[in-house]
Amino acid sequence: MDNPNYRACRILEIQPETIDTSSYLFALEDEQEFQFSPGQFNMLGLPGAEESAISFSSLARPGSSRFIHTIRRVGNVTRLIGESEIGRRLMIRGPFGNGWPIERAVGCDILLVAGGVGLAPVRPFLLHCLERRNQIRKLVLIFGARTPDDMIFQKDLALWQDQVEVTTIYCVDQLTSQSFLQSPLQLRVGLVTQFIEDLDMDLRNTLACVCGPEIMMRFVVRKLLLQGYREDRIYVSMERRMRCGTGHCGHCQIGSKFVCQDGPIFLYPDIKRFADTVL
Repeated sequence: MDNPNYRACRILEIQPETIDTSSYLFALEDEQEFQFSPGQFNMLGLPGAEESAISFSSLARPGSSRFIHTIRRVGNVTRLIGESEIGRRLMIRGPFGNGWPIERAVGCDILLVAGGVGLAPVRPFLLHCLERRNQIRKLVLIFGARTPDDMIFQKDLALWQDQVEVTTIYCVDQLTSQSFLQSPLQLRVGLVTQFIEDLDMDLRNTLACVCGPEIMMRFVVRKLLLQGYREDRIYVSMERRMRCGTGHCGHCQIGSKFVCQDGPIFLYPDIKRFADTVL
């Protein structure tokens, strides 16, 4: 990996999130400022191994070389990263892709809908909105997971539910009496689609941003449209196998679009017509 497009970084901290997911704080070895936008991603890998496209789960800070990736161990690369310890050296290329519509958010209501690990790419946009709370109107987060144990960013979730700046709705598919008593979160039972109604949003002036399993996003978008949200204000985060990050290998192609270059954040009308998505 002597390619000049690669940059070396090291793991500074590891925060377990669930049984198979952890958040990793990285820092560039050259300590140079690293700027990226909410919704963008890095190509992250180990020397001698392949790479994996991982979205940022933190905000970029002026003058900082640090960033966070929240990684679920589901493939060869992510399993190797999951076996890494603090101090491990990795290689990155990036940032790549188009992010969430931060400029368009000014003066709008913002609805964020996330499922499972899909909260990781949404988190930076939520943090961005909270830091610029006077620039937007209503801010709502709906987050769903299979069980309470599958919910990432538990400390953030607890913090957000106590803030007046954001309205939070947390839901799970299954909730036992034990998990209900142990969780500090105010949890509801049901799918995220069940809680989209009666949010008191300005439907014509709301940006709706959705990230999670593709089948979940399909039903969320359908529900949004039925509720009267504008199609041209709905954004979805698409995931495909990305190997180059530059639109050359074709692995992430959807119709005429490349997720690594045209996404991973897409305006819904730009992606809905392609047969190889469930949207």
